[in-house]
Amino acid sequence: MGAKGITDRALGPYGSRFRNLRRRRRWPSAFFPAETRRTLPIVLPVAAAGAFVVVAAIHALAVDWPSWSTLAGVAGLLVAGTLAEVFPLPIEGVTAGATSLAIVFIVATAAIYGWPEAAVVGLLSIALVEVERKRPPIRAIFNTGLYVCAAAVTGLAAAHWRGGSLAEIVVAGFIGSAAFYGVDMVLLSAVFARLRGENYVLTLRRYVTTTVLPFLVIASLTVTLVVLWDRSPFVSLVVVGPLITIALYERWLHRALERLREFDRLKDEFIAVISHELRTPLTSVYGAALTLQKRDVHGKTREALLAIVSDEAARLARLLDDVLSASRLDAKTERFEIGSIDAAKVARAAVEAVRPRLAPGLVLDLVIEPDLPPVAADEDKLRQILINLRENAIKYSPDGGRVLIALSRQGSVVRFEVQDQGLGIAEDELPHIFERFHRVDPNMTRGVGGTGLGLYICRELVEGMRGRMWVTSIEGAGSTFSFELPIA
Repeated sequence: MGAKGITDRALGPYGSRFRNLRRRRRWPSAFFPAETRRTLPIVLPVAAAGAFVVVAAIHALAVDWPSWSTLAGVAGLLVAGTLAEVFPLPIEGVTAGATSLAIVFIVATAAIYGWPEAAVVGLLSIALVEVERKRPPIRAIFNTGLYVCAAAVTGLAAAHWRGGSLAEIVVAGFIGSAAFYGVDMVLLSAVFARLRGENYVLTLRRYVTTTVLPFLVIASLTVTLVVLWDRSPFVSLVVVGPLITIALYERWLHRALERLREFDRLKDEFIAVISHELRTPLTSVYGAALTLQKRDVHGKTREALLAIVSDEAARLARLLDDVLSASRLDAKTERFEIGSIDAAKVARAAVEAVRPRLAPGLVLDLVIEPDLPPVAADEDKLRQILINLRENAIKYSPDGGRVLIALSRQGSVVRFEVQDQGLGIAEDELPHIFERFHRVDPNMTRGVGGTGLGLYICRELVEGMRGRMWVTSIEGAGSTFSFELPIA
């Protein structure tokens, strides 16, 4: 229903490309992006009509200057309309974008005072918002022209019933709402049909179908406002409470539904990821076990197969531990047994456990500052953090290199650093790296999988032990994950 909601997506960005100005014959196509050029047959007539209506409205007001009470009423409706435009309502099921309740106040102005006043309110309420948000000129021009034209048509449609009996006032409010809605849908559907190359009638039908309910809500609010205003502008203030309530509720409902949709998407993604991650070690374990069962295997071959079973079973255990840990952390039921822990001992155990299975070309070093003080931590949680970071560093170093785990004292904390020389992380990924289910390479284009839970668990565990965690990385040059825990 909202004009800006559609046009913000429909009209492409507006900007000049000065390097093409010398090519005079090709200038028009270079000046406007392709999407914007497709909408110009709609945008330009709307802009021209809007400009004409504004000039006519100013002339009409200058010839018959309104009274001070009228100016005060129009000013109040203008302020209300501008605020409503600043905070549009995202109504569920409306494909045309957020619905602006500014329409209520523009239509009310038309039904109460006339089309010139409504055109001015429509112009200023949208223009002020467009300027403040620094919209591209093409979008701002179309949005403003649309509101001005719709406001003028609304005023003319409601003129016959203005100032009559209660029934006529109700009709004026409803007819005005229907006129604004009609102009809105006709022009916005034309923009989208041009932009997408769709049939105009089908596009119009789709948008009318999805916006008829918000239209009825807006029409009822408009009629209520107009009737109360006719009795007394001050009495009409009672509609402010319901409008604010509706606005707050709609925003809350929309956010809640967006969260549910995101959770549903994450659930589907997690099921797909965990299924893939479980299938790989299970296949290895099954293959090794089947070979041991059906063949007479001895010596190094038997040891290698048993090592596969052991390693892949440990991998399965880590996957299940990650899932359970993430579930407990998300439910805030994870328990921490904080004590005085020898961090150097935990780090040595984490390093020595993986040395026998390091790939060729990969070096794992441990550097511990002498006389390192104990830390206040949960030993099992600290071990889990170091193992997760160690496995990450190894996994994201497919071409080998050096993985360094370093422990040092930094004032009242002990700093842990896990550094690799692997794939690194793109700059735009860094703000999301500790989010649940976030993976740097979700499509595994670089052959690196994962559940997207490891770093989320690490950060939550560190913060649960009153520490902090961060990452520095250069894509293609490796990453350094650091965290600090307080000294015991």
